[in-house]
Amino acid sequence: MDDNVEECPVCLTTFDDTLRRPRNLPCGHTVCSPCIDGLKQQGAITCPTCRASHAVPEAGQFPISYITEGLIRRLRRLASLPAEPGKQAAPPVTRPAPKATTGFSRKAQSLLQEQEVKVLAAIRSCQEEQSQLAEYLTTLGGWSSRQQRLQDELQTLVDQSKSAQEAVHREESRVEGRQEEVRQKEQQLHAALQSLRTAATRQEAYEVIEDTDLLVEKDSQTEGCLGVFPNVHAVTTVTRVGVASHLLCLQVTPLATVSE
Repeated sequence: MDDNVEECPVCLTTFDDTLRRPRNLPCGHTVCSPCIDGLKQQGAITCPTCRASHAVPEAGQFPISYITEGLIRRLRRLASLPAEPGKQAAPPVTRPAPKATTGFSRKAQSLLQEQEVKVLAAIRSCQEEQSQLAEYLTTLGGWSSRQQRLQDELQTLVDQSKSAQEAVHREESRVEGRQEEVRQKEQQLHAALQSLRTAATRQEAYEVIEDTDLLVEKDSQTEGCLGVFPNVHAVTTVTRVGVASHLLCLQVTPLATVSE
């Protein structure tokens, strides 16, 4: 990759102080503002030089590389200075100087180069692993958010289930109370029937008839079972909780399969 500090390594366009201002990535490499915007994907950016993945700052932009801007201005000023008499103007130093030859033997130089290749390969391996770990961390974040959402929904369902259970218990108490009322009424009707069948005198017969009329009339005025049961609120609550539970199970099952 080109090491010209005045150019963006992506578009190879010279940096300026308006549109193509240099911006620093956390890994230390510099890219122009338009290329930074073009490299953003789902809240992250991958360095085009070292392939390290970085999250986009909350402000939406990486910091301006003022050091790079200052260096470029300094290099341009040096390049614009007139050459001293008898000396040829040297080109601006925008690239690292080549390695100076030393007194090392060829074997030593070869060993150094081989070791440098190994170190660079190890660095690339670390950068690739960091990128993979960053991607996996993003995936884990998504799973964590989904688990939290499911946990909140489960808690809501538990609360609704408790309310439904309380409604069922209240309905059971009402039914049991009604059962006792009906049982006692049936006993009274059986007794009245027996009195009707065993009346010995006219006066006794009239009294029994009057008593049974009052008993039957009272029974007819009392709201029947179909008018009292089932309780609409209790049935609606239980049904709603059952549907919500079924829908939540459909959401949890795919995630459990993925986790396995």
